[in-house]
Amino acid sequence: MRQILSRRFLLAICLPLVAALCWWFVAIRGSGDSVNSRPHFVSYTASVVTVQADPNWAAKDGMTTGTARLAMDDGRTLYIAEATLGEISCTDYAMPNACVLLAEMLGDAPVWFALTPATGDEPLARLALPPVVDMLNDGDDAVLANGWVVPLATPTKRECDSATTSLREFIDRFGSDMEVSLNLSTDEIDTVTCTAD
Repeated sequence: MRQILSRRFLLAICLPLVAALCWWFVAIRGSGDSVNSRPHFVSYTASVVTVQADPNWAAKDGMTTGTARLAMDDGRTLYIAEATLGEISCTDYAMPNACVLLAEMLGDAPVWFALTPATGDEPLARLALPPVVDMLNDGDDAVLANGWVVPLATPTKRECDSATTSLREFIDRFGSDMEVSLNLSTDEIDTVTCTAD
C-alpha cells in the first residue's frame, strides 16, 4: 500500500497555500500605503453641531483611533468607529458648526470621512473645496485635486471674465487656478470661479 502523505502530495498541497499566503501578505501590506491614494466618493455632507469624541480620537495614517459621535445640522447622528478611514483637519469641537463633515457612506455608516473647518462667508451653506481636475460619470461627478470625488450640480455655474463653452473647457483652461464652492444643502458643487485669466 502506498503512503498517502508522500512528499509529492504534501508539496502539491502546500506550495499553492504558501503562494496564496505570500500574495495575501503582499496585497495587505501594499494596501496600507494606498489608503489615502484611492478616490473617495463623497455621498454625504453636513455641518457638525456637536462632537462627542474619545480623548484619544484622531486620524493617524489615514485611520481613526478611538470613536466619536457627531450630531449634524440636518438632525442625523453619525457614529465613527475606531479604524474608520478618514482625515481630520478641524479640531474645534467646542464651537457649533465650526466643522463640516464630508463622508463616503455605506448605508448609515461612514466608510471614509473628512472633517474640515467651515469656511467662507456662509459656513452653514457653502464650503470651499480644492480645484476640480477631472470629471467622472458623464460629468455627474467632479474629481478634486486631493482625490475626493464630489457630485456636480446640473448645470454647474462657471464664473469668469473669460467665456468657456463647457465645464470641461473651464477645467482644462484654468486647472488649479479656480475656487470651488460646495452647496451644503444639495451636497453638490454648484459654482466654480476662475482666479486667473
